[in-house]
Amino acid sequence: MFESLLEQARSEEMTPEVALAILQGARDPANAIQLFGLASEVRDQNLGRHLYWTAGISQVIPCRIVPRCRYCTYYARSPFSLDSLVKTAKKIEELGLRQLHLSGGSNLAGYDKEILDMVAAIRSVSDIEIEINLGASFSADTVRELKRLRALAISIPLETTNEELFRATKPGDSLPAKKELIELCEAEDIPIRTFLLIGLGETDADRIADLFYLKDFQQLSLVAFSRFQPYSDTQFADHPRCSPWEVAITIAVARLLMPTVHLGLAAGNRGDDLPLALLAGAGNKVGAAMLSRTPGQSPEPGTEVIKVDEGAYLVNKMPLVTPYIHAMGFTVGPELPPAPGGTVTMP
Repeated sequence: MFESLLEQARSEEMTPEVALAILQGARDPANAIQLFGLASEVRDQNLGRHLYWTAGISQVIPCRIVPRCRYCTYYARSPFSLDSLVKTAKKIEELGLRQLHLSGGSNLAGYDKEILDMVAAIRSVSDIEIEINLGASFSADTVRELKRLRALAISIPLETTNEELFRATKPGDSLPAKKELIELCEAEDIPIRTFLLIGLGETDADRIADLFYLKDFQQLSLVAFSRFQPYSDTQFADHPRCSPWEVAITIAVARLLMPTVHLGLAAGNRGDDLPLALLAGAGNKVGAAMLSRTPGQSPEPGTEVIKVDEGAYLVNKMPLVTPYIHAMGFTVGPELPPAPGGTVTMP
């Protein structure tokens, strides 16, 4: 039965019903092995086995969503100075990396001036490629200006497209505003990144609906999957931690639906989660370094902490994950990945 589902996925456009059956059937490890094999073949044929480093500067601006999301601690973060931002971008460049993403809190009233100031400050000292993730915080004019400033992509983290679940967990945020921004970027031919949060309380059908909503955007360049992690100072402190298996089987189904889109890991995952994700068809962007605001913090054994400025520490993950990547027969480097789209081939 499971083999026939995979054959349908291989030979014809997959329906939501078939995708749902594959996701649910993959909870049996024997089925998952078959799914992972097909998903990896799809990735290899369409994106290859060369991975691309990306770096992140997080916490660049506080979150103004009120009331705050019920699982998130981001509201407490303080602003990040433009001087420290520029120093961090230069340090990322010194590591040999060629792209970074700026991420921070959202502001439905607009963070237009703030993001343009950030991009201009980095552009004054560096030509590094910049992706932006501040949620639905931009006007149409700002989106067009970011395109003029050669922004590599705009990220609009959805977490979920289930409106009821979104309102229950993110009461101050706006799913319609996020969808409008995605549609605007599509219309303006600006590459789109997004994030889905696995383990928030969504059903299997919700996950499939998320993927089918996203898959037809021609500018979609990356879908990253967060693994739910509870925090003690939130209303979701007792919500269970998401299993990496749930992330992996979701990635594998996403790969069958989106052969040429980069599929990666986001918040809540650790370096040790990468091999399973690659086995499930993830790729081809991989996190190389991420800003930390905590002095001396090394979140994972094997990472390197580099002080950039007071209150700015770059966590270099490359020493940790490079051996994982090479052990699985992949190569990795700082080159820029191919643009979204391209001819799709199925094994």
